[in-house]
Formats: sequence, C-alpha cells, structure tokens
Amino acid sequence: MAKRHGGFILMSRHTEAYSSFVERLGEIDLLIALARKKERNDAVLHRKEINAFCRGAVVLLSSHVEAYVKELGECALERFYQRRVDRSGMSSRIFFNISKEFVADIKDTADPEKIAEKIFLFIESDLTFWAKHGAYSLQIPVEKFNKGFSNPAFDKIKSYFSRFGYEDYRRDFYRDLGINAQTTQNMLDGMVALRNNIAHGDVSATRTPREISEMTDIIKNFCRCTDSIFSRWCKLHHCPIR
Repeated sequence: MAKRHGGFILMSRHTEAYSSFVERLGEIDLLIALARKKERNDAVLHRKEINAFCRGAVVLLSSHVEAYVKELGECALERFYQRRVDRSGMSSRIFFNISKEFVADIKDTADPEKIAEKIFLFIESDLTFWAKHGAYSLQIPVEKFNKGFSNPAFDKIKSYFSRFGYEDYRRDFYRDLGINAQTTQNMLDGMVALRNNIAHGDVSATRTPREISEMTDIIKNFCRCTDSIFSRWCKLHHCPIR
C-alpha cells in the first residue's frame, strides 16, 4: 500500500495481504501463551489442554497461510484492474483460471445442445474478461480465480502462482532464502501434513508450545519471502501491488 510522507509517496515494504496475515498471527501467540501457562503449572496434569491449544494453533496457522496466499492473489488481481494493466502482457493462464469451471463443464459434456447452452452461459458471464488487449472493464472475480486452492503445501503454492504465469517461484524462493530455503519449505510442508493428520482425528498429531512457536516464526519468514518475490515479479511484468 502506498503512503504519503511529506511531498513524497512511499511504497510499503509488504502487501496488505501480508500485513493482515501478521495481524492474524496474534491468535497463534495467544494459544501458545495459554499452553505455556498450563505447561508451567503442571505439564503432566494439563497435558490434554496443552495438546488441545497446540493442535488448535497448527490448524489456525495452516488456515492463515492459505488465506494469505489467496489474499495475495486477490491483491494482484485488484491492482491489475485498478491500474488498468493491458492484458496483452498477461499469461493465458489468467484467463483460463477465471473461467475454468465453464471449461470443465464443457469438457465433460457430450451432448451438442447442452454444450451450446453452456457456451451461451459462458458468453453471458465471462466473455468481457476474454480479450488479449486493453484493460479489464470489470474486477476479476477472485472467488472463481482462487477456487481449488487449499492445503497450502509448497508445491500447491507454486502451482497457484503459476495461474498468473509466474513459473519461477521455486527458483526465486531458493535464491532469496539461500541456506534457509529447504528448512523453510520442510517446515511448511510438515505443518500442512500435521494439520491434515489433526483433521483426520490423529490424537498423537501435536507439537510442544516451543515447537509451535518455532514453526510460527519460520512460517512467518516463508510468507515474508513469498510476499517479496511475488510482488517483485508483479512489478516487473505487470504493475506494483504494494
């Protein structure tokens, strides 16, 4: 987000999506604090409560990362519309992901009459977005574009950014984080796997308050790096998004 200082306009270091993500991490800090308080009082006696707080923190953290990635994409799509970015430089994948539900319906339909009906629905709903030149005349429908993204493991996030035509996410991530990149990716993937085990009822799927705190710090660094490299790519290829 741009801010005015004196006679100059300064660009924020991070996107609105990242700022919102950091604010939501307060929920994780609260759960960790409650778990640590129980731990100090009597870790054995309060084992179930400690596990509940820590398991809840993992589920929330995974949800917050998923929401952050979607909001970062939303931020980009909004800026493309607001800044009237010309579509000639955009990847065809952007257009496809706006209308992928229509494409899937048509692909799965054999009857010519039903195919024609679906094409008419597509024309009425999405045709305005399908042009290779000029700015978007309407805001890109974020919910349609984001549909299908969940469980934010590293490869799924990489695949999500490819919807914009950004194919070098992994390369840029490893270049920017250097020796910490693999550890950070492992922590992200481990968090998602742990969250899935919790969701499937695995009572042994938990971490200590100290481990949750470490996980949160590393995941925050993951999102900060992602914010930087995706913003840089958008600025280079389309327009600034922060």
